[in-house]
Order: sequence, then C-alpha cells, then structure tokens
Amino acid sequence: MLDELLSPLRLPERAMGALSHIAEELSGLRADLASGVGKLDKATASLASDLRPMRTDVAVMRESTSRLPEGIAKLEKVIEGLGGKLEHVHEGVGTLHADMGELCAHIEAIGKQLAGIDETITGMKGSLEDVTKDLPGAGAGPIARMRDAIGGQST
Repeated sequence: MLDELLSPLRLPERAMGALSHIAEELSGLRADLASGVGKLDKATASLASDLRPMRTDVAVMRESTSRLPEGIAKLEKVIEGLGGKLEHVHEGVGTLHADMGELCAHIEAIGKQLAGIDETITGMKGSLEDVTKDLPGAGAGPIARMRDAIGGQST
C-alpha cells in the first residue's frame, strides 16, 4: 500500500526517464538525419555536375527548335508552290495528250493519202511503160532515156 501512496511522487522521476529516452531517440534521429542530408548533398552535387553538360545541349536544342516554325512555314509555302506547278504541268500533259491524239489522226490520214499517191504513181508508171513500149523508136533515144530515168526496163 505504501507503494501506491508513493506512486504519485515517482511520476516526475518516470517522466524524466521518458524524456531522457526521447532525447536519446531524438539524438539518434538527428544523427541519421545529418547523415541523410550529407548523402543528399552528395547526390545533389553529383546530379548537378551531370546536368551541367546537358544545359548546353538543351540551350542548343532550344535555339534550333525555336527556328522550326519559321522553317515549317517556308516548307509549306514551297510545297504549295510545287503543288500549283504540278497542277499546271498536269494540265499541260492533258493538253499534249489531246494534241497527240489529233496528231496521230492527222498522221494516219497522211499515211492513207501517201498510200493512195503511191498507188497512183505505180499505176502511172505502168501506164507510161505501156505507152512508151508501143511508140516507134522506143528502144533508143529520148523515150528510152526517160524510161531509164523513171526506172523502166528497155525492150
């Protein structure tokens, strides 16, 4: 029973022990934090040294990419111009194709005319040979020379 009566008097003693234990724990925690902060400082310094060369690269990339919209706009204008030119060429090819059809028809007509002329000349040659064959003195003189000039045979 005396223990129970003295218990309230021991409260400050227990509180002091608990506070002492908390202080020890906080001291350990403080050491751990200091060690962690040191490691964090080292890691931060390492990262900073790794990032320094990247800053230059990023600056170069930023400068290069800042001109991209201007370059893209120029390319789009060139593409539009080429599209217009290609359309013009396409129209020209269509016109040429139509002209080629007409030209082919004309050439075919000329070919038929030449065939007709060739038949006429062949017929005239045969008629001339027949006429010159029956002329007196056809074997010599001007008639023979004319026949030889046009490719006829002398009789």
